[in-house]
Amino acid sequence: MATEQVPFELLKTFSGLIYRQPIFLPDRLDVDSYHLSFLTTQGENLDDDAEVPLFLNQLSNILPSISDQKKALLSMPESWRYALFELEEKHLDFTLDLNGSHSSTVNNTLFSFASHAIVEENNNHSNILLIDLDKFNQQIFVENLNQWRNNHKVLCATNVNSLDNYALCKSNSLDLLQGQFYTLPSAQEKKKISPSMQIVMELLVKLQDPDIEPEDLANTLNQDISLSYKLLRLINSAFFGLPREVNSIQQALVMLGFNKIKTWVSLLSLSGLDDKPIELRIVAMTRARMCELLAKYYNGSPETFFAVGLFSTLDALMDKPLASLLANLPLSPELQSALLDKEGGAGHALQDVLNYEQGNWQAISDSAIPVEVLARVYLDAIHWAKELNNQLQD
Repeated sequence: MATEQVPFELLKTFSGLIYRQPIFLPDRLDVDSYHLSFLTTQGENLDDDAEVPLFLNQLSNILPSISDQKKALLSMPESWRYALFELEEKHLDFTLDLNGSHSSTVNNTLFSFASHAIVEENNNHSNILLIDLDKFNQQIFVENLNQWRNNHKVLCATNVNSLDNYALCKSNSLDLLQGQFYTLPSAQEKKKISPSMQIVMELLVKLQDPDIEPEDLANTLNQDISLSYKLLRLINSAFFGLPREVNSIQQALVMLGFNKIKTWVSLLSLSGLDDKPIELRIVAMTRARMCELLAKYYNGSPETFFAVGLFSTLDALMDKPLASLLANLPLSPELQSALLDKEGGAGHALQDVLNYEQGNWQAISDSAIPVEVLARVYLDAIHWAKELNNQLQD
């Protein structure tokens, strides 16, 4: 893979936590933008007079390394705002959430502002209103929608962390949604697996068969022209940066190794499911990469840790409980216990990844891995997943 750009490396010098969450358009769950929060290592808001970090004046150059969208919601301290005014490139659309303060009256033409919903509206007319569903029950939420709409152009529900909350937001025509709902399997326990998903599951079974030989794997892949084409195309892309072109599956097995090819085929087969939001595919890649990067801290196999992160999204991808799906996969005991019980090094790494993904900062601080390491690994993982997703979409 090509060397990462200097501006992105600058982002990793930030001494706190950086947290990226997708903001969805409700109907097709396309990503409208990303919400970037800048926090202390304890996961709390920075002080309003916090020192301006070195990366901030490069934010216009940094954002493309972790997002394809040209806009973002930024939660940050008041003291950073004026540094943003000095950005040389103004083509990016930034909305500022200044530690929850109401700053829509600030005289500027560069940025819009977000404010946070309260029951007794104080006539604040910020562009975006953030409605935290953890703070409002359904009745209060519905009762206040009209007045919130009268004062704000865009209503964005946050902490949409259940499928019921997602349904509530859709039925009330919220403009934007943010939360973990899209990483959850459907509530329909008896929902049938589609033919395309059944094919993927059958392939995963073959890939995880401990008795499969390289020649058998090559024959299986060669029978699936589309998958073998995607695999060779990816391996020969700049993302891998191999010194010479790979012309066959057999050659790929020699150059990259049996286990790595199995891992990449698993990822490609899961990423080909087209009835799920693309962001779920990015979550699968991010979890896999972050687990892989944590392997050295837990003295584990990178391929195993990668597989744990990848397979942790099977329930959401297949809309089935994870335990029932894994019952049909011949996974090793290490993978099984890591996925179902979060046991062993791989299981602990997966728990770290899930805690960061969900913003569970107390659990992050209790991890055996230093917070600073998890923060850097997280940034590397979301950057890697963004680059890989671009390659898969080309």
